[in-house]
Amino acid sequence: MRQQWLILGIVAVLISGCTTTGNKREDSSIPPVPTREVLGAEPQYEPYHPSANQDYQRDGQSYRIVQDSANFTQTGYASGFGEEANGKLTAIGERASPYALAAAHPTLPIPSYVRVTNLSNGRMMIVRINDRGPYNKPGKIIELSRAAAERLNLMPQSRVKLDGIQVAPDGSVSGLGTEGATIVKQSYALPDRPNIGAPAMMSSPSEQNIAEQNTVGQPAVDQNLSGNTENPFLTSPPVGTPSAPKQSETKWILQPQTEPVATSPVTPEPAATSTGGFMVQVGAISSQQKAKEWQQSLSQRFNVQGRIMQFGNVHRVQLGPLSRQQATELQKKLTDQMHQSSFIVAP
Repeated sequence: MRQQWLILGIVAVLISGCTTTGNKREDSSIPPVPTREVLGAEPQYEPYHPSANQDYQRDGQSYRIVQDSANFTQTGYASGFGEEANGKLTAIGERASPYALAAAHPTLPIPSYVRVTNLSNGRMMIVRINDRGPYNKPGKIIELSRAAAERLNLMPQSRVKLDGIQVAPDGSVSGLGTEGATIVKQSYALPDRPNIGAPAMMSSPSEQNIAEQNTVGQPAVDQNLSGNTENPFLTSPPVGTPSAPKQSETKWILQPQTEPVATSPVTPEPAATSTGGFMVQVGAISSQQKAKEWQQSLSQRFNVQGRIMQFGNVHRVQLGPLSRQQATELQKKLTDQMHQSSFIVAP
């Protein structure tokens, strides 16, 4: 009898151990993946153009249209277009505008959307593909409007990464261009502007300087960033409806260039004829005082003159005047020594 009780006790202990083990659960909670706000054109569902999405040949090269834009990714260099393309017809019959957040790509479906990342400074933007190109520009994978190129602070040596975005008929978005990102509707902020005086400075303004981003009319010389003045847009007659689809209620305030008003130049400028009159613009912020401090810091470090140019409520920080060669050399110093993006402004 005692032996039976002993056996029953052992069985009970074994059953209890199995039950305890079965109730144990590992903590499999995964921390949320951080996301980043991405601005630009708001993706909307648009049917692909019926005749502009066929495989084609140009200059002896074959082009196959991307069938799965959601998984599309590409890395290379970008070129840009400016006023010379204004009003020209795109491949789907729309009127090109340097103030639209648009781009041309040789094989992405049109119209479609893609996230563009400037690998030099980390800036991201969503643009709408509405044309074909660029062509005959080795290494160039996309042609950006002036508005998009300026907001990305793009330079000829800047590498970019493209990630596709697919929009479903119900308006939902998917694709590599949406991973780790939140599409911002009604915001114009760009990445934070670094603290003035820090060893490495970027030209991106902080959120408190959002107002400056509402104006795109920044002067930029090499509007075709590849240095090629050939217009990349196809000028074939429009096919289908010639008007662009209605854009989102979220709009960027894009204004044509007007003559900027100089405010409080730091030092008198020599005659443009002796220097060439080129300026190197490193950034633009809404605070005039911070702009002056930023400009003075850079002028002292690189032993160059500078000025603050006001455009509405935006204050542009520019160094110069310089000759074209001096401006190019200063750009290289800014990049090599401070990882500072910049672009050259013509006289």
